[in-house]
Amino acid sequence: MILLSQAGRTSDKENTPRSRDFPWEKTGLGVLLLGTLVSFVWGLDHNGWANPFYSAAVQAGSVNWEAFFYGSTDAGNLITVDKPPLSLWIMALSVRLFGLSSWSILVPQALMGVTTVWLIYKIIRRSYPAAPALLGGLIYATTPVVVLMSRYNNPEPVMGLLMVVACYFVMRALEDNRWRWYLLAGAALGFGFMAKQIQAFIMIPALILVILVFGVGSLMARITRLLAALAALVACGGWWMAVVDLTPESVRPYIGGSQTNSVLELTLDYNGLARFVQFPIAKGGGPAAANSADLAPYDGGFSRLLNGNFAPEAGWMLATAVMCLLVVSVLRYLLPENKRARALVALAGAWFLTSYLVLSFMGTMIHTYYVYSLAAPVALLVPLGLHVLWMNRARPIIRIIGATVVASTTYMVVRILAYSNEWPPYLAPLVVLLGVLATVLWMLSAQSRVKRITAILVALTLIAGPVATNLFTISSPQEGTNPVSGPVSNNPDAISSHLRDIHAGRPAWALQVAYGTDPSPNVVQLLTSMDTTVTWPAATYSAQNASKYQLATLRPVISVGGWLGMDPAPTLEQFKVLVAQGRVGYFIWQQDIVDLGELGPQALAITNWVQENFKEESLDGVRIYRLRH
Repeated sequence: MILLSQAGRTSDKENTPRSRDFPWEKTGLGVLLLGTLVSFVWGLDHNGWANPFYSAAVQAGSVNWEAFFYGSTDAGNLITVDKPPLSLWIMALSVRLFGLSSWSILVPQALMGVTTVWLIYKIIRRSYPAAPALLGGLIYATTPVVVLMSRYNNPEPVMGLLMVVACYFVMRALEDNRWRWYLLAGAALGFGFMAKQIQAFIMIPALILVILVFGVGSLMARITRLLAALAALVACGGWWMAVVDLTPESVRPYIGGSQTNSVLELTLDYNGLARFVQFPIAKGGGPAAANSADLAPYDGGFSRLLNGNFAPEAGWMLATAVMCLLVVSVLRYLLPENKRARALVALAGAWFLTSYLVLSFMGTMIHTYYVYSLAAPVALLVPLGLHVLWMNRARPIIRIIGATVVASTTYMVVRILAYSNEWPPYLAPLVVLLGVLATVLWMLSAQSRVKRITAILVALTLIAGPVATNLFTISSPQEGTNPVSGPVSNNPDAISSHLRDIHAGRPAWALQVAYGTDPSPNVVQLLTSMDTTVTWPAATYSAQNASKYQLATLRPVISVGGWLGMDPAPTLEQFKVLVAQGRVGYFIWQQDIVDLGELGPQALAITNWVQENFKEESLDGVRIYRLRH
């Protein structure tokens, strides 16, 4: 942890880098933001519905305000998604304005990503010169997981934006100590909770640290402002949860992902403590017995983020960030005298360290794109650490340390490139050449004539691997529950390798769970032609299958048992009532899901009841049961 006890030795009213004029700065910022926007929206419709589960909820919210408020998976409001609905609200409003399409769903995500890049720049620029500020924006904009998620419909873009907004407000609070900045920071984190729940709180220790150590006034005054920020956080993050849980269950949809129809349980269990539990997982994915011989090993630990699953997403500068953290901690006497500048270093370092430890030691319920939480602190910490080394490069030992940081970055890039055989053969030698040149010139950088060339080569060394990864990501369709950046791994046990097999239908149940199968045109026509007295033309599982039918028909489809068929919604008795009322048209049978043997008790009971009481039909090879007489 970075406790910079020498902070505040000079007044913040002194001249700061932000008051200096850099003629090329506005041009550089404009190019950065325009390039970011292009990379985030280029060929965006290649991703189709991205994650159909969320796209179906967006479609439902665009036609039904109740579904909009609760985040229901369908306009019939039977069950919700397994996250709060803030991210869905933004996309649903876009669809209401521009109609349903890939663009109307995904462009808001891209715009939030661009805004976050701009805020990274603004945060650094308030205390440091233009070069590290622009470098911070460039690092964030090219981080593969950021590019991936900014082109996707998961909640990460709005969560990441709000976390960086909270960081900005806290830094403003350290400047003038106005109450509004503390309240706005708390509100931003509260709304971040509305996007991805507890994951948005990963930066709270860092914010508390900088307020207590660098804040203005007495310790009690700082604590009082922290409590005010906490109140704003609870109000903005908890109001929706309170409204939903206080609403009678009979007049609202079931809370997906919970077993007791409660947002509180969803928060503390499925989206909370369950993420830190080690569940037995088979090597090919899916559930497994604890004593199974085909059990996938637990990969948690300090090296997790450097393995072939996580490193391509955000590991390119992980070693660089660790070394920069050591630099600003051990050589803190080299930091600027300005209190605000030191506070930003402390915030970035503590935020990075917290994120790294949490992600490294989470349980087995972790997706590779969770490393999105590392992108912002790395984008802050690396430019600040390099800036300290650069400004003190006249000292030989500091110059050696800086050259070592650049060389270690090159090594990490080459190591990550070795995880796949699909890279062009010239890429690794090119990266090595860039790294060697940047390292050598850094050693010579005390000479003014090579300063600009050195800075450019260092920046290219930092982003070479990420940019190459992003070219793969942008040119390849991304869809399903776990999108990944870059090329397929050469390790058959890697997630990208499993996803390639799943796309090919191996195993068939995994295709339906991860992506959903494309609906038959004749079945879609059958469901679309049903009269409007039928609330749900069909019911099926998994949620991805139900979502694809809903997006194809633009009619509500019941995802029996929620995401994986495990939720008790609807119950057998509820389903019987809906069928008796003529509100459900067809049951679409999914034999692969049945054979998996992982349906919850209620979903299994519904399956057996339908099979026993209704006649099976076949249309285009799809097994269906007509539920209306």
